[in-house]
Amino acid sequence: MARGKRKQPKDQFVQCFRCQSFVNFKDSGLTCTFKQASAKSFVYSSCRQCDRIAELERTVAELQEGADDSGFCYSCRATGDDEWAVVDEVQASVQQEEEVTVHQEEPVVVSEDPPQPTRVKKKVNIVGSSIVRFTDITASEEKANVIRVCLPGAKIEDVTARVSGVAEVGSTVVLQIGTNNVQSDPTEIIKDKYRELLEKFSDRGAQVIVSGLLPRKGNPYLLSKMIGINRWLQLFCREHGLMFIDLWDKFYNNWDWYRRDGLHLTRAGAEVLGRAYNRALAELSGEF
Repeated sequence: MARGKRKQPKDQFVQCFRCQSFVNFKDSGLTCTFKQASAKSFVYSSCRQCDRIAELERTVAELQEGADDSGFCYSCRATGDDEWAVVDEVQASVQQEEEVTVHQEEPVVVSEDPPQPTRVKKKVNIVGSSIVRFTDITASEEKANVIRVCLPGAKIEDVTARVSGVAEVGSTVVLQIGTNNVQSDPTEIIKDKYRELLEKFSDRGAQVIVSGLLPRKGNPYLLSKMIGINRWLQLFCREHGLMFIDLWDKFYNNWDWYRRDGLHLTRAGAEVLGRAYNRALAELSGEF
């Protein structure tokens, strides 16, 4: 009896949700089985090519921001007359804690009126990814006491590794971080990273105001994931006595506040975000 020909295994493909192209399962980078990836409920949110394009788009957006007429020089990090400093840029994941030196110039006199006494003398640090770059804080705190710590491309763990450098003991911190984790990390891992970060701030006696994730254009799966993370984060903050700023509804569909990439904010968007920080700080200090 003639032996039958051996069946060749069929190629297995999964479809990228973002670009709708089909990718060989072996090259997809997925850690699940093909059977799991073939389930109707499974979403292959982004292929490696889309991830690379997104990375390049973020880089271009940051370079465009560097060319802004704000006086900020992207290449040398100079800030001109602005006393707030861009402290660091994250190029890769940080494996151990690093000390970050924050340089703050002397207060700049902007009025001939005599200076008014300040009610709050605590340092206020605005800490986050490039989303916080152009935010402005003017109420409650004397502007000279506010430092903006902008970490372009940063993830939650990057701030965790720099806590001792971005927050003085007993300072007030407005935290805007997590957007860059959404695409790469599972939800439960993101929650664990938030817990670790907020615990580190607590150990330094910092008073933390957590600003939730802002919506971004594009993938509806990521938007749904971000909504879920925000709900959890709001509950976590409530349970631990932290103030939470929920701006999702305010920013959703207001794409005029975003740059072309649908992620980074325009000056108008940054002003809206800064005013929200203002109100939170005023409420925290009893001046609201």
